[in-house]
Amino acid sequence: MGEEQGRESRLSFNRSIRIRGGDERLSSLGGVVLLRELDERLGVTQRLGSSLSDPRQSGKVTWSLATQLRARVYALAAGFGAQRDVTALGQDPMLRLSSSEHRGVQPLKEGLMSQPTLARLQRILGLSPNLSALKKSVFALGLQVIRAAGATKGAHTLDVDSMPVMSHGQQPGSVWNGYYRGRCFHPLMALHGETGTMLSAELRPGNVPSAQGARRFLLEQLEAFERDLGPVGCVRGDSSFASGALLNALEKRGTAYVFRLASHAKLNALAEPYLVRPAGKRPVEPREWLHSLEHYGKRWKKKRRVILVVQETPGELYLHHFFLVTSDRKASPEAILAHYRQRGTSEARFGELKSRLEPKLSCTTQDEAGQDAAWRANQSTFQLYLLADGLLHALRWLTKKRLSVDGESLPKLARVQRWLIHVAARVTTTARRVHVHVAHSARDLWSWALTRMGRLRPVT
Repeated sequence: MGEEQGRESRLSFNRSIRIRGGDERLSSLGGVVLLRELDERLGVTQRLGSSLSDPRQSGKVTWSLATQLRARVYALAAGFGAQRDVTALGQDPMLRLSSSEHRGVQPLKEGLMSQPTLARLQRILGLSPNLSALKKSVFALGLQVIRAAGATKGAHTLDVDSMPVMSHGQQPGSVWNGYYRGRCFHPLMALHGETGTMLSAELRPGNVPSAQGARRFLLEQLEAFERDLGPVGCVRGDSSFASGALLNALEKRGTAYVFRLASHAKLNALAEPYLVRPAGKRPVEPREWLHSLEHYGKRWKKKRRVILVVQETPGELYLHHFFLVTSDRKASPEAILAHYRQRGTSEARFGELKSRLEPKLSCTTQDEAGQDAAWRANQSTFQLYLLADGLLHALRWLTKKRLSVDGESLPKLARVQRWLIHVAARVTTTARRVHVHVAHSARDLWSWALTRMGRLRPVT
C-alpha cells in the first residue's frame, strides 16, 4: 500500500505537476450523504429492509440487507449502474458513511460489500415476497414525492406508457424488438402527470406489444393511488393503449381518459372533409384546427368522442392530422388537446431515466432451471433503478428554486447530479466526530436543501 501511494504520474505540459495518491480521505460523491438524509426522512430503505424476507443464516451475515440496499441505490443514483462499481467505490469515504448502519467514525473503518454479495442480494430481492415488497416501496416513495411536491389537492392525472430497456447479452426475457432495433426488455410504466413522478413499473419481455397487460396493471395502480391521494381525474396514453377493453374498464369505474388514436382507413375517411386548406395566402406561422366528432370501429362498437387535430406546417404541401379519443363530453377540444400535450412530461422523464441512470439488466444464467430466478433478479434490479430515480426526483423538487435555470419549472436531473451528488469532499476525523469539507458553493446549497428536508414529516 505504501509503495502504491508513493507512485507519481507526471504531465508533459507542466513537469512540475505530480499526481499521486495518499492517505487523505477524498471523495467525488460527497452528495450521497444528502441522499441518505432524504432516505432517512422518507424512511425508504429502512422500511423496505425491515419488510424483506432474508433467507441467509444469521450467524454468517456480514452486511444487512438495508446496508446493501443503500450502497446499491445510492451508487445507481450517482450513475454507477454495474454491481462491480460498488466494489470499485469501496474506498470512497462518503459512500461508506452514507450506506452504513453504524454511527461515529466506525463506517470509515469498514469497506463496502463485494460484487458477488450484491449478486446474491439481487437473487434475494427476486424472491416473490421480496419483489412484491420492493414494488410497494417504489409506489410508496412515489406518493411521498408527490406530497413533497405539494400536488395533493385537486384531481390527478396518471400517464401509462412503455419504454425500451436495452439488454447486454442474452438475459432471460430480453428479446429482439424490431421497432427499437435491438435486444431489450419492454417494461410497462405508470407516472403521475402533474409532477413527473414514476409510480410503478412492470418488467416484460422485449417483444410484447406496448399495451399487453395494461388493463390489469393500470386498474391496480388507480386503486392503490386513490386509496392514498384521492381521485384520479384523467388517464393519458398513446395509441397503443386505446383498446376497447381498457376504455370500457375506465368508463365503468368512472375515470376520464384521453388517448391518441392510430390512423386507419375509417378514421382517415372521417377526417377527409376537414383536410381542406382555407382559401387565401398561406401564413408564415403554422396553423391548427380542431374538430369534435364521433367514431366507432373494430376496437370498440359504441360511439365515442374523438378530437380531430388538423395541422398546417409552412413549406409543406399537405395538411397533417391525428385523432384523440376522450370520455370527456364537456371540455372544449382546445382544453383536451392542451391536457394531452402535457404528457410530454412523461416522455422527458423516460429520457432522463435512460440517459442519466442508464438501466443495465445483466442477471443471467446458463442453467435452464435458473432462468426464472434470473428473470426475477432482473425485475428487482429495475425496481432498484426506480428507487434511485425516486430519491433524485424528490431531491429535485426540494431544490427546484435554487437549481432551475432558463425558466424551467424543474431542474434537469443532470443538474441535480452535478450540483448535489457529484461534489468533491474531504473527510477528516477526531475521536468522536467526522468532518466533511466541501466548497463554499456546495455548502450553501446543501444547507438550503437540508433545511427543506427538515420540513418533511419523518416516517415512523
